[in-house]
This record gives sequence, C-alpha cells and structure tokens, in this order.
Amino acid sequence: MKPEILSTAIETLTGLFFRNNNEGTDFLAKRTLDHYINDLDLLGYINSVAVEIDKQREWALIPKLRLFDSKSADEIEVALGGLGYTDAEIIASDIVFEEWKKSQKHCQ
Repeated sequence: MKPEILSTAIETLTGLFFRNNNEGTDFLAKRTLDHYINDLDLLGYINSVAVEIDKQREWALIPKLRLFDSKSADEIEVALGGLGYTDAEIIASDIVFEEWKKSQKHCQ
C-alpha cells in the first residue's frame, strides 16, 4: 500500500469496525479489509503498518487483520512489542515522508 494512504486506511478500518459497528458495517468492514490486503497490499510493509497502528493507538485492528493473514498479524505484534520505536525515530520518519510527498507533487 502506498505510504500516503496507509494512515487513511487504518483510520477507515477503525471507523468501520469499531465506531459505527452494526451488522451492515461489519460486512462492509471485512470487505474493505479484504480489498486493502489483497488489492492494495496493506500488509506489504509490516513495520510501516505497525508504526501507523501504534501512532493511531488502534491495536484492536490486529485481531481483525488476523482474520485474513495470521502470520502478518503476528509480525505486527512482534514489531509493536519488540522494535521499540523512539519518538525521535517516528518524527524522523514523518519528516522523510513529508519530503517524499512534496517531491511527488512535482512529478504529477
């Protein structure tokens, strides 16, 4: 999944699974997650997904991810528990991401 939409994807999934959860949105949430994983490669960069889940404090998404890819969900849990990103590392990665976004505007 492209880094520029990862944050929005996590936010969208959280909304569908937990904020407006009823029978209809549960089906939609699962279909959306399936699309994100299989068509948009949501789990292509486990560490990026782990950082974004941690940043948004949406750890409850991990069991939902496990429904589709147990191995990747386990890897996300390991990344969340074992990597111990420092605030400085996260800020540095945000700065690099913002610079990348600016460079992409020149390519359009």
